[in-house]
Amino acid sequence: MKKGLGIFLIACGIILGITCTGLLFTEGIVYLFIFTLIALPVFMAGQWLRIGHALTKQSLLNFTVVFVQVALLIPSIFLVFEEYAKLKNETFAREGYLWFQPTSSSTVGLIGTLLLIVLVLSIIPKVLFGLTHGGKQLTGFILGMFVLTATFLYITWNDYQAIHETEGIIVSTWWGKQQTVDWSSVESVEITPYVLKRVANKYSREPIFAWMFEFKQTNGNRISFKRTDLSTYNLQQSQRVKEQIQKENIPLTVGQMDEATKKWYELELDMDKLNPEPFNEFFNNQ
Repeated sequence: MKKGLGIFLIACGIILGITCTGLLFTEGIVYLFIFTLIALPVFMAGQWLRIGHALTKQSLLNFTVVFVQVALLIPSIFLVFEEYAKLKNETFAREGYLWFQPTSSSTVGLIGTLLLIVLVLSIIPKVLFGLTHGGKQLTGFILGMFVLTATFLYITWNDYQAIHETEGIIVSTWWGKQQTVDWSSVESVEITPYVLKRVANKYSREPIFAWMFEFKQTNGNRISFKRTDLSTYNLQQSQRVKEQIQKENIPLTVGQMDEATKKWYELELDMDKLNPEPFNEFFNNQ
């Protein structure tokens, strides 16, 4: 019973530590105090229950090193993926782009996310229990996952899609196919606000407010662009796309929010202290 509770507390401490590390540089130094005064003690309490006897100075030092390594490792891996997406944006973006999306389909993004999760989960036992844990098999698996993930990022480097002010929609796939859909080939556009449930974002799995531009072509094909971060920058980007659609005289509809979506929308506006007026105007939320 004690060992099970200890493992639970260890997991809680690690999750809280990872969250604090991820938010430290964006939300303020208060998360450093939460990391030190709450997350680390919870982790230590779990270790005390797990091993069943008092912690020595050496074990306290060892467990502190392990905790810091895990809490820094996972956000660092996610940061690599973020910087990879930014680098793609800086490399391929050119004058006239209203929107840039680093993958051409949700499938490519999902595969990248799954590879990242498996890589992180395979590394954690080595950090928690020592480099020799799992033997050569686990070490080989980690190296294999690292190579596979790096290869995937290399292969999908040219995979992206974008919205251009004059050219329309540009889609570049990882296998080298490029397609441009000019504005005259877009029959209609729909903006759909929704709640993305149980999303595996950087540091949590909480539902988040999201919205999608869906472009319906005259041949019936559809291309979508999604945003999952309610921010002033993303609103301005979305507003520029909306204005360009209206400028091209393309029929545009904005979906109405249901009660659940409106709840999360208003909650995120309040949490991020955003002025609701421009957001309500964009989403026709009166």
